[in-house]
Amino acid sequence: MEKTMNYIDAMDFLEETKKYGSQLGLTSIQNLMAELGNIQDKIPLVHIGGTNGKGSVGAMLSQVLTEAGYRVGRFCTPDVFVYEDEFQMNGINIEKGRLAQLFTRVKAACEKLVAQGMAHPTRFEVETAAAFLWFYEENCDMALLEVGMGGATDATNLIKKPLVSVLTSISMDHIRFLGNSLAEIATVKSGIIKPQVPVVTMQQKPEAMEVIKKKAEEMQAELIVADITQVQNITQKDGRYAFEWKAPRRNSNEVCIAPDAVKNNIQKEESEKDFLCIPVTLSLCGAFQVENAVCVINTLRILQKKYPKITETVIQQGLSHTIWHGRMEQIGTGPDFYLDGAHNEDAVRKLRKTLDESFSNRRIVYIMGVLADKDYEKMITMMYHPGDRVYTVTPQNPRALDGKELEKQLFGQNIDAQYCENIQDAVLYALRDAQKEDMILAFGSLSYLRDVRNAYESEKSDE
Repeated sequence: MEKTMNYIDAMDFLEETKKYGSQLGLTSIQNLMAELGNIQDKIPLVHIGGTNGKGSVGAMLSQVLTEAGYRVGRFCTPDVFVYEDEFQMNGINIEKGRLAQLFTRVKAACEKLVAQGMAHPTRFEVETAAAFLWFYEENCDMALLEVGMGGATDATNLIKKPLVSVLTSISMDHIRFLGNSLAEIATVKSGIIKPQVPVVTMQQKPEAMEVIKKKAEEMQAELIVADITQVQNITQKDGRYAFEWKAPRRNSNEVCIAPDAVKNNIQKEESEKDFLCIPVTLSLCGAFQVENAVCVINTLRILQKKYPKITETVIQQGLSHTIWHGRMEQIGTGPDFYLDGAHNEDAVRKLRKTLDESFSNRRIVYIMGVLADKDYEKMITMMYHPGDRVYTVTPQNPRALDGKELEKQLFGQNIDAQYCENIQDAVLYALRDAQKEDMILAFGSLSYLRDVRNAYESEKSDE
């Protein structure tokens, strides 16, 4: 039996797998999982795809199911602050030693495949296999599996029959890999829809929704649209939203999840008995989180059939306690300092909406870093107003756009931009620039938010 790697050796092995590229297709992961006993078929799974919102939806589901008392695994990429963020059990990151054990076994399986003349699995396939091993050995009640990229040919899509498939907001992203139109991208994303497995989708643009409906019909899969019209009496304070969720009861046996005060209201109309209602207060910041929460509630309604401990109380508690790093996450006060991973047109549009609705009376100082393969020109147009102050940086990523080029693009649109040679300088300058009542927002890519947070904590510790 091969000696278990330590954590450093395991990370070296993972780094080595980068040379095998990022190949879309299921053959390699199927070979790898066959070598590991196809244990993925024995795990109750929720498969989460889409362009934006996968992480937030996964975080909310994990928190609700944890509060219901279930053992819930979660695999989500990319990590935001530490690598172990990708592997979670009830919201807690995997231990480094345990991760090294898993990678030792996956490495041995990879070596057997290569010895048989097969291709070495890619980094993401190795990570996916490790996640499956962990979930199986931890005897999870359920595991949440987020698509890496795309859907149909993503390594996670070798699973045969999840409990439910979930599609979050679909928009233009990864065009080079997934397609040049929204319909093409939706075709790839909807590839996670399985025969006779219910699918919950957020409201989509018509061209994407048409593709999803057609795929669901082909697969004879029940399609549930998480409709924003299910939201009533919405309010917000400092970007955190509260609302009432209301929808028709799916069947006569479905438990009415309404507060006791409503249940006991003798003047309530008889027709109200045909509806479910949940008052919700979200902990995650941003207008877009309302849509994500509606998607989560509709998904939980499906899961409730097999997981009866999902009640109105745990739904309310879970949604009010969810933490998800890098999504309008506040890391400091005086001035308020936020991190957001918005990195494409759809996400930036939603971020701008949140700022306009919740922070319109605040001056905002921005830090921005982007990847060169994103539509950063459109992001700039959507995000900024003339005269806005922006500090540009170059993320530590081989696909990063040089911060000097980003500064040039901003100048071209009459934005007051300043390039910073490193992220520490950007944070320092932003803190000096902002008054206590102002707000600082770093966004544009998840890939550099860890460095922003570290720089901020370093500055604060020196005060």
